[in-house]
Amino acid sequence: NNLREGRRDNKMEVLSARVKRVNVFVNAIGTMLIYTSFFAGTMLLPTLLREKLEEQTVFYSMAVHCLTAAFSSPVAMFIIKHFGTKISLIVGSLCCVFFYLSIMFPTSWAIFVAQSVFGFGLALVRPASLKFLVKNSSPSALGIDSGIHWGVFMSSMIWGNAVVYVLTHGNYYDDETRMMVYGILGALNLVGTVMYVTLRTPPRTSDQERQPLLDGMKEDLNPVTFANLVKETFSLVILRQTLWLVPSMLAAGFYFTMYCVEIPTMIGSHIALFGIMVGVGELLGSLVLGRIISSFGYVLVTIMSGCLAVISLLLTCTSLPKNSGDEVPLVDTSEMAMLVAVALAYGISDAGNNLALNSIIGRLFDDRSEVIFCVLSCVMNLAAMMWYFVYTVVAWETIIVATGLAVFASMLGIFIVVRPK
Repeated sequence: NNLREGRRDNKMEVLSARVKRVNVFVNAIGTMLIYTSFFAGTMLLPTLLREKLEEQTVFYSMAVHCLTAAFSSPVAMFIIKHFGTKISLIVGSLCCVFFYLSIMFPTSWAIFVAQSVFGFGLALVRPASLKFLVKNSSPSALGIDSGIHWGVFMSSMIWGNAVVYVLTHGNYYDDETRMMVYGILGALNLVGTVMYVTLRTPPRTSDQERQPLLDGMKEDLNPVTFANLVKETFSLVILRQTLWLVPSMLAAGFYFTMYCVEIPTMIGSHIALFGIMVGVGELLGSLVLGRIISSFGYVLVTIMSGCLAVISLLLTCTSLPKNSGDEVPLVDTSEMAMLVAVALAYGISDAGNNLALNSIIGRLFDDRSEVIFCVLSCVMNLAAMMWYFVYTVVAWETIIVATGLAVFASMLGIFIVVRPK
């Protein structure tokens, strides 16, 4: 009987491992499709709507998106804990579809409403996707699995910007093109939803390897009420480890805004190429740095990504105009090699910071990681929102210096969190 039970347990563990491995890839591909639509749709928005709506309306609608995503985090946290990650992923991805419908039939009120729903949808998708990754990985494989997830996920920068490149170089800005493009992007979003539907629950095993690094981080059996969630969030946020990770969250938001919003405004027709090369850097960084995390730990990856971040910021600073009002490209057309190098440096360093941050959160908080992932989403969106507004009133040098200081604070925070006791 013992032999028979042992064989059955081994079969269940093998089956569970296979299901989890498939889940990691399907989750990453679904999230990649959602964000491919997001990146392409957002970058094309001001161009394709310039004859339909005032530029200020488009700008404010994007600001509403960031604010909604930030302040939806508590609600998203409650939904993830109460209904689970799979339902949260499906609901969040369906919320994103309204954005593409509003662009196909644009009116000011519809875009503002759709951007609000879109922000709420992404506030659900990102934390739920990361929590699902943690639940379908093991501590020993979390670094590699995080690399796979982030690489596939951020390849959306490549595919999304490829769409932008084709359209901006063809000057296709008519109504028919807008309907076609956002119809295709909405369809991609729905394919991502279908991918989430196919996610499976692995067979239960002993899973003795899953031991969070912090005591008391196994699943909370108290009833899921908003009051209990507020108490749990407060108790986790005030932990020393969480507070030291806040600089990394801020740096992730600042850095993302630098290469997605600030720099593209200065490089004219090279926006799509820059975005594609950032995506290539993200993909390369994820595949290489994920394995380094599993083999050598977080410190080496943090140092490598931090140094690359500083180099990319210095190159940006030396190549930018003296003030944000000058319409001068970041690099001359003849200096495309510099543009590619800067983009790759941004992509690789961003991948390193996010890989370290996401896998540390998963290892520290385990079954309660969705709370911190929602906090991460909130902090990143608030940081991006702040940068989005100060761009028009603050000198470029100030923005770059502040981002560099955030990178150094991020490195220090991770060093303190992962140092041996």
